[in-house]
Amino acid sequence: MSEYLLEGRGLTRRYRREDGRELAACRHVSLHLSPGETLGVVGESGCGKSTLLRLLAQLERPDAGQLFFRGTDITGLRGEALRRHRPHIQLVFQDPAAAFFPRMRAGDAVGEPIRNFHRCSRQEARERAAELLEQVGLPRQLGERYPHSMSGGQRQRVGLARALALEPQVLLCDEITSALDASSQKQLAELLAKLQRERNLALLFVCHDLALVRQLAHRVMVMYLGQVVEVLPGEALGTAAAHPYTQALAASAFSWGMDRSKPMEPLPGEIPSPVDAPDGCPFHTRCRRCREICRQQRPPLVSLAPDHQVACHLWNENMESEDKG
Repeated sequence: MSEYLLEGRGLTRRYRREDGRELAACRHVSLHLSPGETLGVVGESGCGKSTLLRLLAQLERPDAGQLFFRGTDITGLRGEALRRHRPHIQLVFQDPAAAFFPRMRAGDAVGEPIRNFHRCSRQEARERAAELLEQVGLPRQLGERYPHSMSGGQRQRVGLARALALEPQVLLCDEITSALDASSQKQLAELLAKLQRERNLALLFVCHDLALVRQLAHRVMVMYLGQVVEVLPGEALGTAAAHPYTQALAASAFSWGMDRSKPMEPLPGEIPSPVDAPDGCPFHTRCRRCREICRQQRPPLVSLAPDHQVACHLWNENMESEDKG
């Protein structure tokens, strides 16, 4: 049996546009998750984070690559086999306002997955939904309310309760704190950590808040233009980043103790369109350390340490020099 709970190998997803051109949302993305581990995923909007989550949740199928759960290839699951597998991997959506049918009460929304999989009777499903609401920090009475009458933080907790209803082993969180204020973000992050400890959940946490990712994630995967450019330990995100893009992301994060006299150096240019992705390294059009090889060849992920990989020709050259020396 595989040591990993969830593993993706070379996942690729392309979309064909009306003009016949292809948009590559994810390119050869590989990752793995173990029980009780949190993998943070960061990168600018449009880099493929949400597409990756849809592939992992099997809401979409990859055009290439494989997906494994506990060592078993689940890429080709269809029909009833796919339905039986769905409880293992659940997704909490980014927009809590659009994640619910507006005419369904919160308690019914949380209990619907339980009823769909015939886990218990309708009355038992209502009781279980009330218990789940309490577990995410909401009163039982909120189950009688409709989504429009709740705050954004309450709706997001209801979404979390619904995702937990089938007792998943993997929880995918798609920017679930982005619409919340700082206080609500902190409370939701603490709740996620508590639920992970209690259930030994594997979490994949997509977020733009690097400080929050650094606190929650055991490892962080950095994506740019649909590709993985670096994977590193969460605590090393602000201190040991090796890829120029990761370094730029870390430098852009505000903190209370930051040196405000130091000028900020924004990245030059704009992220290219995934329809017209550049050859070679995806970041070379914005990299101040770009070389000719960066324009021609896509750098592979190389290991700098057991939990640290980077896709950058600068590090490839350094490692080649060390091998020759």
